[in-house]
Amino acid sequence: MRQRVVRHVDARGVRVGGGDGARDDARRRRRRRVVGGGDGARAVRGEDVYDATYAMRDRDYALDIAERSHATRARAAGDEWFYGELAYGDARRVLRRAARVVGWDDDDDDDDDAESTSTSSTAGEFVDLGSGMGKMVTCAALTGLFARSRGVELLPELHDEASAALETFYERVRDAGTSVECSISLSLGNLLTFDVSNADVIYIHATCFTPELLHATAMKLANECKSGTRVLIMSKQLPEGWVFEAFDGGYMALAQPQTHWKLDCWMYEVRRGSSSS
Repeated sequence: MRQRVVRHVDARGVRVGGGDGARDDARRRRRRRVVGGGDGARAVRGEDVYDATYAMRDRDYALDIAERSHATRARAAGDEWFYGELAYGDARRVLRRAARVVGWDDDDDDDDDAESTSTSSTAGEFVDLGSGMGKMVTCAALTGLFARSRGVELLPELHDEASAALETFYERVRDAGTSVECSISLSLGNLLTFDVSNADVIYIHATCFTPELLHATAMKLANECKSGTRVLIMSKQLPEGWVFEAFDGGYMALAQPQTHWKLDCWMYEVRRGSSSS
């Protein structure tokens, strides 16, 4: 299978921590993030970099590319080609929950760009199966919670546009005088053959998955994921009581851009043991 990997970036990131006193002051500081490091690094919001990257690449633009790709050559069954994405703020919120962020309260959770003051551990690798325009991949990188952020996309035209957007992302990061502490890669290929063995958090926008693809994906995750891997799957559910167990309530309703409708996000953790062997 043809697979192309876009160049990687590794840089140093700085976390904004608490101060000497008032909770309100600490909260205000957490709402501005230094995406980068070094003395005198400019404080910017991750969302500012994200918005600047995708200003000309909104959901409808990506959906049009996906539709034209499918019309030219059908590579997926039914409507599996259909494009969807999350609003930045809610994407960030669900990634923080999946990455086991601690030290934040309900007000932080409602803030689209709140920066955590502590984490139990930084999740090593984020993977997006069906990464589309690459937005969840760059969003995960901007959280500062992952050492690596990877995505795989089936449609060549959409992958090419995502690769161009990633170059724009690097430019916007540099324009802001900042850097990102994450290795980012986008690949062209089939999600069913993509390596997830080292993934700590996996995201799947499965709204238009056929039952056959959903079953094949569940089998892949059950067989290949390490114990403790967390899976965020949109609009579809995985079979609980096998190796998939709900974590942190197991559910969030997440906003989409350019519409008031929210999507169901089901949250699972792969747990291996005597009850799920």
